Amino acid sequence: MQARPEKVAFVERIPVCEGTASFAFERPAAGGFSAGQHFALTLETAEGEQTKHFSHCDAPADEHALLTTRLTGSPFKTALEALDPGDPVGVEGPFGALTVGEQVKKAVFLVGGVGITPARSIVRDSVQRHTGLTSLVFDGNLDERCIPFLEEFRGYEADDPRIRFVHVLERPSAAWTGERGYITAELVTRHCDPLDGWHWYIAGPPAMTKAMERVIVALELPADRVSREPFSGYG
Repeated sequence: MQARPEKVAFVERIPVCEGTASFAFERPAAGGFSAGQHFALTLETAEGEQTKHFSHCDAPADEHALLTTRLTGSPFKTALEALDPGDPVGVEGPFGALTVGEQVKKAVFLVGGVGITPARSIVRDSVQRHTGLTSLVFDGNLDERCIPFLEEFRGYEADDPRIRFVHVLERPSAAWTGERGYITAELVTRHCDPLDGWHWYIAGPPAMTKAMERVIVALELPADRVSREPFSGYG
């Protein structure tokens, strides 16, 4: 872990969907990390220097460090959107332990919105390294207008039957044929046997992680089978 943020260059902004975008940065010289971890990003904002933490949305073998975030109009997000390619930013990390060890063969993710980022990092890393990880991702979103990385995830499913994504939409259109409403214990049990060797991962803003904690309790999962990463910086 670095004592001070390392300066790296901003590379590009990548639109994801309505109100959400990815931002790519050069990798720091000491930028090794495990899929699922997060890093601290420091920017100069209208209110002075600010630091926020973001999950790696990239896999370790990707060329650039990538974060994906909602564009809320806060001073930090405004400064992030104003970056030009080549602008320096401060990066520190990695942090966190939301990782998949070699002992985990089957992983379930209970995530939603930008909480998908560590799941994307882990699944993408598994695909790139051909680890054989069986992955089941329950991904909650509002509607079809913003399901981050949907086409990428469909490609993973088409290539490997061990990878499945269950997209759950709160307010879908009448044309939506997938799951509706919210991620619940009853919905989860329709797609898997919760006690069949799975390790469970929860990530996202506090409201999402609290809701998923209720699912964990309802499923009566062993404590040592659950890993958590509540995102900081949310009211």
